[in-house]
Amino acid sequence: MIIKNSASLNHGVVNVGDLPIPFDIVLNSSALVVLITFVYLKVSWKESIITPRQEVFNDKQNFIGKLFGIIILFLLIAPGIFGNESSKTSVAPLILWVFLWIGVPVLGLLFGDIYSKFNPLNLFSLKSDKPESVYFACILFIGLTWFELVWRRPGNPLNIAVVLITLFVCVNLLRYFLKKSLIEVDPLLLLHYLYSKLKLFNSKPYFRSLLDNIGNLAKLRGIEYFVLLMIGTVTYDGLRETTFWYNQFGSRTDDMGFSTMMFLIMNLGTILFYRFACFFAIKVGGSDLKLNHVSNLFGHTMLPIAFAYHVTHYLTLLLFESQTFFYRFNDPIGIGMNILNVEEPTINYFIEPLVIWGIQVAVTLLGHMLSVVLAHDLAVKLFGHQQSDKTQYIFLFITVALTLQALFVLSVG
Repeated sequence: MIIKNSASLNHGVVNVGDLPIPFDIVLNSSALVVLITFVYLKVSWKESIITPRQEVFNDKQNFIGKLFGIIILFLLIAPGIFGNESSKTSVAPLILWVFLWIGVPVLGLLFGDIYSKFNPLNLFSLKSDKPESVYFACILFIGLTWFELVWRRPGNPLNIAVVLITLFVCVNLLRYFLKKSLIEVDPLLLLHYLYSKLKLFNSKPYFRSLLDNIGNLAKLRGIEYFVLLMIGTVTYDGLRETTFWYNQFGSRTDDMGFSTMMFLIMNLGTILFYRFACFFAIKVGGSDLKLNHVSNLFGHTMLPIAFAYHVTHYLTLLLFESQTFFYRFNDPIGIGMNILNVEEPTINYFIEPLVIWGIQVAVTLLGHMLSVVLAHDLAVKLFGHQQSDKTQYIFLFITVALTLQALFVLSVG
């Protein structure tokens, strides 16, 4: 099916009434799958199998990577400074919101952390102390996602240029004056580092290697909050695009102050529920572990959910909007160039909506099931097999709730 290029693409590709089976059956079956996974783990998974190791960061770039990063940064900034294009024709929003935001993380499933090899914010070689926390990266990530989800024109090339320049200056000032390492202050680098931990093909046995890879997130303070912000921001984005959201809040959905408040509430609520689950696990498990320590340890268990949300939400954007690349790159700076002599493209919607919905449901379920596996493995290690299931009741409730919410959003977006 060939359709003219549209201005925007949403993640919701079908309506509940179009589904091949009743929606309530989909929800009930999905929740049951997560619950069965939990019960199966209790019966069969009696010892932790994840092998801890020391995580080492390497953000050095070779000449080719550095040069490519400079080109990427130029293409993100120059169209807004020198050009006069809209978001429909400029290459800047495509590079930022399609390739860097979703395309490179998906490639990370096969090749690991690609982004660090050409990180456009890593142009200077600055000395830094050993990484300790990612609180600055969390703050900058909130600002970046607020720009994407709340600000009225996140695809405007001038807005992108201003935001990228601001981000570049903030990251490098923090590196220079506070001696922070790049992973502590660069939200895009940290985002790609986390997603690269889900690389599918490491070494045999593949599933065991995948668990080890995810389970060995760097134990930097605040890294669990970053993962939770990844979940909270996409949750907000998904809900605000549904008719349910508009029916509840009406014209207030267009108010930036209201949107900012709901954006913050969604992220804060995600963090508070997670912290309560950690507190519950400590109390039920009869442990004297500190809440902050347990919160940090369980951070990696939420990563598969974050990745599943990210992929399913932006999948159609990647598949279809990426087809406009050569047209947008025909005039990369927006000053009237005609490098490739390419006419306005048509978008080939080569995958049926129900197939896309099926992929999204499968990825969502796999992400939540993997989260349950990781949480159980860590609970066995911290609290013992006998107490492991009891400590995970709140985590299980959160996982099931997030599963149902994600499927609801995918179906009515």
